[in-house]
Amino acid sequence: MKFLHLSTILSTFGLAASSHVVSGSNSRLPMSLSSVINDLEAEGATKVTTFAFLTSRGITKGKRAALLSSLFGITGEGDHDEEVRDGVTTAFGKKMGEDHTDDEDEDEDSLISPHIGVAIANPLPNAAVNEIAATVQACGGNIVFVASMEDLSRGEGLFDKLAPAMERLLNQAKPEFEEGEAAAKRTLVVVIEGAATQNDLLDAKAKLENVAASVLQNIVQPNTGRRATTLQLVFDSVEYVASSGSVDELLEDIGSTCDPASAAKNVADSVYQDANTVTTVAGLHGSPLDLASARKLLPLSRKAVDSCISVVLANASDDDGDMILVKDFGALCDAAVKASLEQFDVEAGSGLLEKSSVAKRIRSELVEEMYSDLESMYEEQIKLLKGAAFDSFTKSLSNLRLGPNLASDMEKLATDAVKLFSDTAKTLRAKKAKTVFWPKADAETSQLKKELKEYITLRLQNAKAAGKFKPLPRKGVTMGFHWLLPKPFGNDYRLEPWQVHAKDDLVYIPKDKITDVSKEDVMTGDWRDSVVPCPTANEMMYLK
Repeated sequence: MKFLHLSTILSTFGLAASSHVVSGSNSRLPMSLSSVINDLEAEGATKVTTFAFLTSRGITKGKRAALLSSLFGITGEGDHDEEVRDGVTTAFGKKMGEDHTDDEDEDEDSLISPHIGVAIANPLPNAAVNEIAATVQACGGNIVFVASMEDLSRGEGLFDKLAPAMERLLNQAKPEFEEGEAAAKRTLVVVIEGAATQNDLLDAKAKLENVAASVLQNIVQPNTGRRATTLQLVFDSVEYVASSGSVDELLEDIGSTCDPASAAKNVADSVYQDANTVTTVAGLHGSPLDLASARKLLPLSRKAVDSCISVVLANASDDDGDMILVKDFGALCDAAVKASLEQFDVEAGSGLLEKSSVAKRIRSELVEEMYSDLESMYEEQIKLLKGAAFDSFTKSLSNLRLGPNLASDMEKLATDAVKLFSDTAKTLRAKKAKTVFWPKADAETSQLKKELKEYITLRLQNAKAAGKFKPLPRKGVTMGFHWLLPKPFGNDYRLEPWQVHAKDDLVYIPKDKITDVSKEDVMTGDWRDSVVPCPTANEMMYLK
């Protein structure tokens, strides 16, 4: 077990070779690997190593596409980089090593870094478990697996695709290479998405292997008297790396290589065995009823997913195939899932669904898979709704008058736009979709508020600079003072002079019998004479 930093690897190989994409294929796996291997051989690759790219459930479609580019060094600047598109490209190949024009330089450099081709299999999101398992077998058991930190913390969604692949590897012999070639070895490269430190990798390793131990206890294994209970008993090498850099040079270094002919033969063998093998999912056992359920229901499950997706796309796309905003998108998805599930139940038959636990599990996972695949469309709908809310706000500004209340009027329209977005976003979310698949639009709502506030500030500044908008002046503040004058200058205003019985006391009585200051006194500034008596004033008197 190793923890590798890509910077350490690259510094070790000071003459690390450059790489570039030479081929891509959109055919079905694992057959598409054959064309990629042939293209690598035509480009001069003398050795080939193959890896399957798998991710845990928590890796979204957008994040997976970004990781595919960053991990395998697809910069978009190469001649064939545009051929690699996640969700479309099922396999692509990279030639490792720089091209040389001088024969002497090429011979000298070939001793350090021979021309090696790296073929990457990229199963589509809706690929069945049999297809994924056969693809991993075609790659010689070599896997690049991206694990989400969120999935690791929950201990869920990690082995949906990895468990069937491990089951196939345990029940199949390792590929035999030609004499003189290095022995084949199975390599698992675990990429921890979001890991920043070595402690993150150690924590992720402990969590992944803890879940792997329970999964390996439930999958079908050959009766050899020794069961694989850890990842180290399934793979010859397990490496843990962070997702902050590329891994193509790492794959070149640690992956088992063979000549292109042997790699193509390995693909052909897996295709042949796939036609005669049914791979179960994690937690299944090998009873005839369960195997029959898996054999019959897995193709029906994939058909149901395709049917559901096509129905939603047909109602949420325009004539050009572009996504359009559907305000009842959540209800549309619920209806499409329900229709596909009902068709699945009819074709599966009540017998298997009632008697087989495998059939019940496949049906339950089918619902989750359909909502998971529709999640990317839900995210697109949220983006479209956000754009529509912003456009509606900007159009409504044309109805406002350039008056002193412009700022408050614009803020009111922004509040209405945010409320409309929040209310409509609830209708876009399917009622039966889990929060982990279809998150609420709270983050987008906050972002819309911020964008509208910035837009209002900018518009007001432009209007002020152009002299079209002047804010209202600030209102004056009226303040009242109540004075209590102690003796000998005065007494409580409620007391009359004859009610004061102190001998020789000096008493002050205002003219209006109150101490409030009138507006006229405030304007003239003479209000102080009304509350502070003057010894010569008429209001002063002696009582004997």
